[in-house]
Amino acid sequence: MKGKPNCRILLFRHGETANSKEVCFNGHHDVELSERGKKQFLYWADILQKENLKAIYSSDLRRTRNSAQYIAYKHGLKPIAFPELRELSFGTWEGMSFAEVEAAYPGEMEERMQNITTFKADGGETYSQLKARVIPKFEEIVTLHSNDQIVMVCHGGVNRIILAHLLGIPIDRIFRIHQDYAALNIIQYYDKGPVVEFIGNSELYPSQKDKIKTTIQ
Repeated sequence: MKGKPNCRILLFRHGETANSKEVCFNGHHDVELSERGKKQFLYWADILQKENLKAIYSSDLRRTRNSAQYIAYKHGLKPIAFPELRELSFGTWEGMSFAEVEAAYPGEMEERMQNITTFKADGGETYSQLKARVIPKFEEIVTLHSNDQIVMVCHGGVNRIILAHLLGIPIDRIFRIHQDYAALNIIQYYDKGPVVEFIGNSELYPSQKDKIKTTIQ
């Protein structure tokens, strides 16, 4: 038995970024949403407008704050932003494209994928360090909302860390969890622990919208 349901989290990745076509290491680089990124969260705001949401959280970077604002507006809420929920810092790689990193730091991209847990770009963070700042803040938020449904809008790396933590997946396998721009993940807490109910894509076909609404209660 799962026990009594309590905190329910709708965990999103932010919308598409303005530099998404370049495939950049944004990290703490404060890039804005693209027009498509804005439309993605207008779409989610429409789907969620009748849901009972108690709070909306994000990182303090524009791409998450602005994504969260589209949902918050429909509910008369103000997103609460925390720097602890920022994406992994890429240090000197910040804002650079994959091609630029390969040219400036030859071999480091391959090293990163071979040592996911411990690698960090110069001046950046490891995924272990990311976990050490994200998970305590995540658990603090969960504790504040023991009987509420809430929204969190974070980043691809942050979401993978949260989901891997809940599912018991080692950090070196977090890229087995796919996170599109504007992806929705649903986490339901029970007395006996959390259940990840949904790991999703950014957009649902019309036939799927009602299915998602039945899972958000």
